[in-house]
Amino acid sequence: MMRLVSWTLFTLVLAVTTHVVVVSQLPSFIMGRAMSAIGEQGTGRIRFSDRPDETARRVVRPSPDLLYSTCVYDVSKNPLKITTGAPQGTYWSVSFFADNTDNFFVFNDSKAQGKPATILLIGQGQQVPPQDGSMTVISAPSSRGLVLFRTLINDDARLAEIDAQRREARCDVILPNEVQ
Repeated sequence: MMRLVSWTLFTLVLAVTTHVVVVSQLPSFIMGRAMSAIGEQGTGRIRFSDRPDETARRVVRPSPDLLYSTCVYDVSKNPLKITTGAPQGTYWSVSFFADNTDNFFVFNDSKAQGKPATILLIGQGQQVPPQDGSMTVISAPSSRGLVLFRTLINDDARLAEIDAQRREARCDVILPNEVQ
């Protein structure tokens, strides 16, 4: 009987430990693989994807009604300046994800009120001079992560126009003294 209790206790401890390790490490592992695949051109560079079809898998469960652009960031040394495009008459958003898949900031067409937005993404402990009201400054909870731009194709006849407008977006690594 004592042997059965020992094995049961051992199995329970092993199961709980395995569960905790998997749950705590899996999001970072998944995001690391996604950032490696998406950021093959390096960090701080925007990548404009074609309209997704049934074979597209760079973004999880992509919608064929959306155009996606991605930028892998690394703000361990320098901030990143993100400038959005401003496609008119359609929904668009830019979302920021930490290295553990947490979404920590979203900006969209409603907040932008029809204008491009400039967002300064800084790392933990980085200081920037006070900014005017035209730039939003956010602090990333992790030094590496992903910026995901989404643009709705609300009219196939406007695809070329919407695509051209979304391609005005930029991700630029900047030196702290360049921040204005």
